[in-house]
Amino acid sequence: MGVENYHVIELVGEGSFGKVYKGRRKYTGQTVAMKFILKHGKSDKDIDNLRQEIEILRQLKHENIIEMLDAFESPQEFCVVTEFAQGELFEILEDDKSLPEAQVQAIAKQLVKALHYLHSHRIIHRDMKPQNILIGAGGIVKLCDFGFARAMSCNTMVLRSIKGTPLYMAPELVREQPYNHTADLWSLGVILYELYVGQPPFYTNSVYTLIRHIVKDPVKYPDSISPNFKSFLKGLLNKVSQNRLTWPGLLEHPFVRETSEELAARDARAATAAARGCDAAWRGEVNITLSSPLPTPAVGRGRAREVIESPASTDRPAASIPRVPNGNHQQQQNPAAAPVPPTTGSEATSTLDKIESTSRTVKGAQAIGQDRGALAHILHPFRNLHAKGTAALASEQASTAASQALRVLSNLLAGNAIQQMVAVEDVIPTVVVLLRTTLSAPNAQHVHLLIKGLGVLRKLIDVGAGKMDSSFLHHSVALLRLYPQVTNPLS
Repeated sequence: MGVENYHVIELVGEGSFGKVYKGRRKYTGQTVAMKFILKHGKSDKDIDNLRQEIEILRQLKHENIIEMLDAFESPQEFCVVTEFAQGELFEILEDDKSLPEAQVQAIAKQLVKALHYLHSHRIIHRDMKPQNILIGAGGIVKLCDFGFARAMSCNTMVLRSIKGTPLYMAPELVREQPYNHTADLWSLGVILYELYVGQPPFYTNSVYTLIRHIVKDPVKYPDSISPNFKSFLKGLLNKVSQNRLTWPGLLEHPFVRETSEELAARDARAATAAARGCDAAWRGEVNITLSSPLPTPAVGRGRAREVIESPASTDRPAASIPRVPNGNHQQQQNPAAAPVPPTTGSEATSTLDKIESTSRTVKGAQAIGQDRGALAHILHPFRNLHAKGTAALASEQASTAASQALRVLSNLLAGNAIQQMVAVEDVIPTVVVLLRTTLSAPNAQHVHLLIKGLGVLRKLIDVGAGKMDSSFLHHSVALLRLYPQVTNPLS
């Protein structure tokens, strides 16, 4: 799959790294952001850095982190496809100047979750600022722009190269001292302070004066701030990195500790996303050519922010580069997908029972084939098995649900109810996932799933013929060659 599988709609941003376009995936209603980054003028080391940063983003799957959906590379450029976001936190600051504490708290809780996820995977963002925080559907905060992110090995405790925006830099960074993940936490404190007060705790147009303030001056807190918020900011905005509030205690601070209602809402959103098949990893498992985050082109409006780099940096040339707000975007809900409530246990089984009953008639099968939400329910047992690993095959309930889902797919195929692109983009990759999981099982007790799955896959490939690229077909054909080997001894 490549850029030819997308409609490029309009330019939405342009900056030093390249251009960002609003796009739509062909044959679907999925709106995306497409970031094009030219290779011209970049050294081989720059290109390698881009590939490394892409690899970082590809691995990130979290509600509060912008998701990469696809990545391609041509001799001339990179193209990274991400979610399309509705707005930037920076724009809210430009328009509203400051936010009520309750709103700042809601944003803080989500940013803390995002950073905890990154840091638990030993990734430091290194460029935390309002321009890199997006607001998605339903007010969900999304952290983006991992152009400066760096993964740390298990043996790496500190880094030395300087990346980021001085207004949000920790004292150890501007002093060009070694630093670790707590530098991100200082930046988080600066962002939250700015959201509430209207400007960062240290603000001046002179970079050198700014650095002196960050290193030496105390933070001044407004009288209107609540004790919990002040305590939280003080824990983050400590000039001594070792004394900063950090994990795991940070998660339990009263200002950001999730209530039971908030935790339930988060779990419900995760369950809904799983049921609807919104996780892009399922769609692109076979076809992704490149792997992850590119620096997001700088676009937008408002005052420019500075980026400085240490002359000692081994990653990029030393420079003082002006940057403007980033124009990242989050995916909108697919209008073709019917809302599907989160389902678990007996409720999910009951829903699948109803779908199977409906699929037994041609008219019912056709109706299901037009309902992306129903298709997500059908495919969910396969994804569930893959997510939990081969150990889940020991569960009779999981095995039964997967077998039932294969029966439903057989009914849909018999009723000619699966469209060609749906077969190629949604159904075939997920059936391949099931087969791979089953083939990895330590014994043959679930061979019935393999036989049924191979039979369904063979029919699906007939439906999708002409729309599958060679790499995709290679995996499917390899599995189909196993079909006679599995069925003949048992016939």
